[in-house]
Amino acid sequence: MGSLSLERVGRLLWLGRYVERSYTTLQFILTTYDAALDSVEGNWKGQLEELGFDQASDDPMDFFWTCLFSRDLSASIHYSMSAAFDNAVVLRDVIGSESVAYIQMAMNDIERAETSEAPLLDLQTVTDCILAFKGSCDDYIVNDAARNIIKCGFSIERMDLYTRLRYHLEDVRREAQKLASRIDRTGIVYDREAFKTLVDMVFSTRFPEGTTYEELGELLALIGRVF
Repeated sequence: MGSLSLERVGRLLWLGRYVERSYTTLQFILTTYDAALDSVEGNWKGQLEELGFDQASDDPMDFFWTCLFSRDLSASIHYSMSAAFDNAVVLRDVIGSESVAYIQMAMNDIERAETSEAPLLDLQTVTDCILAFKGSCDDYIVNDAARNIIKCGFSIERMDLYTRLRYHLEDVRREAQKLASRIDRTGIVYDREAFKTLVDMVFSTRFPEGTTYEELGELLALIGRVF
């Protein structure tokens, strides 16, 4: 693991997780928002329950706004991106000022969108900045372990969210492949048995079409055990 302390390892992993949480949750919210505009009813309400939506009491449009801009809801884009920025600043000497700048720009665009007359346009630039940060990892992070820890954070968070939200489940297998190719290059201690069981589950011929709700719960628990 070279010169990376345990604290920095944890921050790198959570930097990756918070960045991915911001990105994937934003894509999910915008997709669900479009569905809500098309129909007041629909299955999208059930999907939102995993973010805290209460069908009995919450107004969908107010809830979307909370998911985007709340400072208190841990599932919100603002909360996740702010947490990513806090980790990025501390890791500036590891990930480079250029990479930190993309996180800062994403934060600026989230706050701009909150008061904008055209928030969806500003949110698109948030997506662009996050993608630019992901690209910058290969250009500016010299430490191979650090780069792979961040990318492991991307994959574990994406698997968690896809499973939790029942969103793009067909892509969980691809993320497991990515994680398998990187995890042993990080030096991180992880639960090998949990990861092996996870891989076996997502490479089953029954996944994802034949996977039950209970099995998705088991998969989510395995994802949570890996690190």
